[in-house]
Amino acid sequence: MRININGEAIMLEDPESSDEETPVPDSDSCKTDELQRLFKLNIENSNEIAASPNRACGLYLSLSHDSRTLAVGLSQREVQIYQISTNKELTLNDTHVNESAVRGARFFNEDSNLCMTCRIDGTITLYDLRIKKPIAFLEDCSEGTKKTVTSFDINQNDRVICASTEVQKSGDSFVLFYDVRQREFLGSYWECHSEDITNVRFHPKNPDLLASGSVDGLINVFDISQSCEDDAMQYCFNVENSIETLNWHFSPAKKDWISCITTTNDFHLFDVEDQAQEVEFSREKLTSEIRRTSSIDCNVIAAHNNQSEFFLLAGSNYNKGECLRTLRYDNKGFVPHWNLQHNAQIVRASVYNEKENCLITTGEGGLITVWSCDGDAQEETEPSKPTKRRLHISGHRAKPY
Repeated sequence: MRININGEAIMLEDPESSDEETPVPDSDSCKTDELQRLFKLNIENSNEIAASPNRACGLYLSLSHDSRTLAVGLSQREVQIYQISTNKELTLNDTHVNESAVRGARFFNEDSNLCMTCRIDGTITLYDLRIKKPIAFLEDCSEGTKKTVTSFDINQNDRVICASTEVQKSGDSFVLFYDVRQREFLGSYWECHSEDITNVRFHPKNPDLLASGSVDGLINVFDISQSCEDDAMQYCFNVENSIETLNWHFSPAKKDWISCITTTNDFHLFDVEDQAQEVEFSREKLTSEIRRTSSIDCNVIAAHNNQSEFFLLAGSNYNKGECLRTLRYDNKGFVPHWNLQHNAQIVRASVYNEKENCLITTGEGGLITVWSCDGDAQEETEPSKPTKRRLHISGHRAKPY
């Protein structure tokens, strides 16, 4: 069970189920042979390690552009840096302890030696991994005090950092912008959302295109090259539910799509240019798609891009998250994809390495798990032993442009 105290996730003893109101234990909705027919690829983890001895919750993951370095944000205010070998072994390389809770980690798109972390107190720190030290701090004190930050991202050409905030004492929530080269605050938007802004994501190819999602249910898409917030606003979608995460995708026709997962584990997909919703999947529907029986325990984690398509990572919180599966998007629907075997924690974050077809997860057990999703993996016919784990100890508001 996870609770939040002063912005940090604190672990309690895991109950048998993620929700006391669950009337019956969650289980598969079909027999084993049917599961194997539907989820044609059963995947065992190729490597798994514990990030800390006190079971800190893994909350954030970021993979470097060369896929050889991994940043892990933990609930105990730490960001750990791991090196990934060619056979996907993880080696702890460095640990940074922050003054307040971590709100994310991001590698530069062009330089895998540069990594940024963001804290809830509004400080963004730039690290040079070669010297294992911070080389810059970015903050916004334009209204006297730093703002409470919820998420951040860096644009495709590594020139602009964007961060989102909770509603401040002024009654406004902010999208903050920083210049990476000058290492200074650029300005902010504050009229686009009426509640806490939970997520910001830059477009993977267009450095000027930014999406933001909020508790107010709105997804806003901005062109940040414009001179003011009103001109920057390009599109607005109303999900009518609190938004947890966002991601960009490309349609088969190479059009921009944007997806969101809500705080109630629903999934929405929008065509940006046509300003239309492609699909909406409720938590109950996704529970059925992963072939489980309890929607209360359904945990929708992330949408990941895989070449010209994308897939959804979801599972069940029952029995410490043992069930973990993926669904591939296909023609306005989802079809069974991968079945990840012997998962040992409720997953809270994941990254996907498209080049090597490798998925990395972390979560409430403090484990970092590497899943090699190669096509030559064999279907499981007999129960196999999970991979052995290793333990690491370890006033004026200016607008941008």
